[in-house]
Amino acid sequence: MNFSEPSKSSEHSDQGEQPGDAAFHDQLKSVLLDVEVPDGLKDSILDSLVQSNENVLISDQPAISPRKSFLKKPGVLAGLSACLVFAAMLVSFFVAQGPVIDLSEFSPKLNLDRRFLSRFDNNFSERLPTQGGWRFKGRLNFTPNSYGVFVDQSSAHEPKSPVHDTVVRFFTLNTGKAQPVYGAILQVPARRVTPLPSHTYFDPGNVEYSQLKKGNYATVKWIEDDQVYICIVFGGARELEALGRALQAASA
Repeated sequence: MNFSEPSKSSEHSDQGEQPGDAAFHDQLKSVLLDVEVPDGLKDSILDSLVQSNENVLISDQPAISPRKSFLKKPGVLAGLSACLVFAAMLVSFFVAQGPVIDLSEFSPKLNLDRRFLSRFDNNFSERLPTQGGWRFKGRLNFTPNSYGVFVDQSSAHEPKSPVHDTVVRFFTLNTGKAQPVYGAILQVPARRVTPLPSHTYFDPGNVEYSQLKKGNYATVKWIEDDQVYICIVFGGARELEALGRALQAASA
């Protein structure tokens, strides 16, 4: 037997077809060709396939993070930075302003013991009054250091303001007698005080006397330009009169 050529019977068995299959296929083909296809069905199917393909392509692309898209816009970043800087400036401004304090709070009741005061934080410009001889050197000697005082305090005696409310400088007046006159002058921006003093200069006639456990005091308040000044003399009428005469003589 020659194994190089398969028999016809084996050929038909390998293809899985019977002799009558060809005729059956021809009849099926003719029937399918005779089926009527509705108008537009072919185009509709093709459009659906194209749309499906586009959706697959879009879904395959990596998604862009909204954060990355936002960060790629320099104009938006510049605007955001400007807003943050402006907000920081506003916060600093209002912190530096501090709360408004009643004028009556600036009194000898404040803690004016230098041992418990810190150096002034310079949150506003410090200057002595221009009127009344306060700047003339003579018998009136000021301490070299200025101190800050927290006036607005809570019930727990903790300052509400992060900056000093007023600056105080202590002075000594040599009267030529055994006992000199001691006092302090406080300065606070007028925007921080309500109501404002009615006098615009140091007037010993406009005085408030206080008798406290720690001693007697005489207080004079006035406003000069945009600053409010409070002079507290450690003593009574005699010490205040001595200070008034010294200031008048210095400015004459």
